Amino acid sequence: MFTDRRASSLVTRRIKQPWPEGQPFKILSLDGGGIKGIFTAELLRKCEQTFCGGKPLASYFDMIAGTSTGGIIALGLGLHFTTDEIVSFYERDGRKIFPPIPTGKWNKLRQLLRWASNTKLQHGELEKALKSRFQGRLLGESHARLVVPAFMMPKTEIAVFKTDHHRDFLNDHLTPMWKVARSTSAAPTFLKGLEHEESGKIFIDGGVWANNPVMVALVDAMTDYNISFEQIEVLSIGTGNAPFELSKKDALAGLIAWREAIKAAMFLTTDNATAQVKLLLGPDRCLRIEPDEAAATIDMDDYDRAFSILPNAALQRFEQHHEALGKFFEVTTSPRERHYSHQRGQ
Repeated sequence: MFTDRRASSLVTRRIKQPWPEGQPFKILSLDGGGIKGIFTAELLRKCEQTFCGGKPLASYFDMIAGTSTGGIIALGLGLHFTTDEIVSFYERDGRKIFPPIPTGKWNKLRQLLRWASNTKLQHGELEKALKSRFQGRLLGESHARLVVPAFMMPKTEIAVFKTDHHRDFLNDHLTPMWKVARSTSAAPTFLKGLEHEESGKIFIDGGVWANNPVMVALVDAMTDYNISFEQIEVLSIGTGNAPFELSKKDALAGLIAWREAIKAAMFLTTDNATAQVKLLLGPDRCLRIEPDEAAATIDMDDYDRAFSILPNAALQRFEQHHEALGKFFEVTTSPRERHYSHQRGQ
């Protein structure tokens, strides 16, 4: 699982693999957002029911990128889980992972005091659910090319888990999928990071630097394959990205006012990634779908509000973008490269 990412970085430009001239390269990019991943799961379920004709949804995309909750969905799609199975993860396991938010002044105060010195959620429930869903499957067993951001501590270092769709990706395919899912979804303050005891490293949620992984996927595609920007088509699904706001007084203040600045960072990186991709590809080659208005303000651990609003929001977005979504499902894609995983019977 662990590799020294910086020490293993290439010192020369990656050798690009061939890709048919004029053939589209379709990317599905899935944002993080905790329980708000139910929006993504429901939207994809509607796509599968309407467009896929019984084929796995992943077979219509050349690459799938996912961060945090989006990473869990991407891993499931890579194993050809049905979207019904993915929705059931949020419905059945989500309630245990995201218990009811306390009501009443004293209950809220007790939680705040506990949260001051501990994570808000218990990571054990998430680990149990991921192990149950992914069993002993390895990243290299994915049918789809996967790109899943995380990062490592205590000395901060970016980590992107990838299937072995290029010869340079030597190690990640041997990583258990549940560990990849756990690594990318370990949101700071919410969940304990995943410790790699042999190295002393701790994996943390990729949402800190790539909550919207669309640029990570685009860079990977452009450096792995001999393709042009004009060949790339992107479907990017968000989970609701309300701007982080501070009054003028607080914006000029100190630590206490900025204690939730991570929300500002995640908003900016999410918004910027979409803007960058649209600048590179053109707005007509990147379809971005996400909740807005009240649906965008749901907290990532608010199970009850998420389920009361987001399934209907997903249906509305599907109807709104029905024609544009359908274009991604007109033809299936070719099987991915397996430079190493096939050698071990994966």
